[in-house]
Amino acid sequence: MTTKTQPNAATALATRRENGGVAQNSIADQIRAMEKQYQAAMPRGAEAAQLVRDALTALRMTKNLAKCEPASVLGSLMTCAQLGLRPGVLGHAWLLPFWDGRSKGYKAQLVIGYQGLIELAHRSGKIASLIARTVYEGDEFDVDYGLADTLVHKPNLFGERGAPIAYYAIAKFQGGGYAFYVMSQRDMERYRDNNATAKNRDGVIFGPWVDHFEGMAHKTCVRQLAKYMPKSTELAYALAADEGVRVDLTPTADPAETTEHPDVIDGEAEERPTSGAPAGAGEVWPETAQPADANGGAPA
Repeated sequence: MTTKTQPNAATALATRRENGGVAQNSIADQIRAMEKQYQAAMPRGAEAAQLVRDALTALRMTKNLAKCEPASVLGSLMTCAQLGLRPGVLGHAWLLPFWDGRSKGYKAQLVIGYQGLIELAHRSGKIASLIARTVYEGDEFDVDYGLADTLVHKPNLFGERGAPIAYYAIAKFQGGGYAFYVMSQRDMERYRDNNATAKNRDGVIFGPWVDHFEGMAHKTCVRQLAKYMPKSTELAYALAADEGVRVDLTPTADPAETTEHPDVIDGEAEERPTSGAPAGAGEVWPETAQPADANGGAPA
C-alpha cells in the first residue's frame, strides 16, 4: 500500500497537470493545495477551509485576479492566514489585481481594510473600542488639544449634513484612557495625493482613493492613531504588510520582511473599467466590495 503525502508550499506551486506540454494547474487548484500550509500559519481557532472558500469566491468575483502571478495571490493569502483575516468579507482585507509594467503581467496586492485593523487591535486585549467616523458641514464638531484632549461630535440628524469636512478615529483603552486622531478633508486629500500608489502613466490616481475615499480616509486615521496605541504584534504585521505584494509562502515567515511595496502601481493594462476609475486603470475593486454600513464596510 502506498501512502499519499500532502504537498508542501514549494510543491504546491510546482505541481502541474500536463496537457500537450501546457501547464493546466489553475490558481484555484493551487489555493486548495495550500490549505494545510495556511492552517499551519493561522491563529488557534481559525479554519483554513474558510480562508480557502473566501479566496475562491474572491477569485470568481474579482476581475483579473485569476490572471495574476500565482505566487502573489498565494502569498497574500498566507499573510491573511497568519493574521487570521478573511479576504473579501467583513471588511478585513482584499486581494486586488494590478498591472505590473515591469513583468508585463498582473500581480495581486493585499489591501487590509480598516475593519481588519480594528479586529486586530481588539485581539490584542488592550483596546476596549476603536472606531472611525466622518464629520459633515452640518454637524457640531469641536476638538481641543491640550491637557484634556477632548473631542465632541454631534451629528446633524434632522437637517442636511452637507459635505465631509473631517475624519477621525478614537481608541478607548482597557483600564481607562483614550486617544484620537483627526484629519481635515484638505489634510486627507493631501495625504492621498502624496501616498496613493495607484496611478496611471499621466499621474492620475485610480482605485480605492477614487472609488472608496471615505473608507480609505477612515483607514488612514486608524493607521495614524496606531502610533499612539499599545503595540501588538499582529497589528504591527498588518500595518507593515498593507498594500504590499508577497510571494514567499513560508507559514512562519515574518510578513513585514517578505512583503514588497511597489512605489507606483501601473494602470495601463485595459480600457475603462466598470468601477468608474479613470480610463486605462484596469479593474481594481471587486464589484461586490461595497460598504456594508455607514461606518465600517468600505474597502480601505
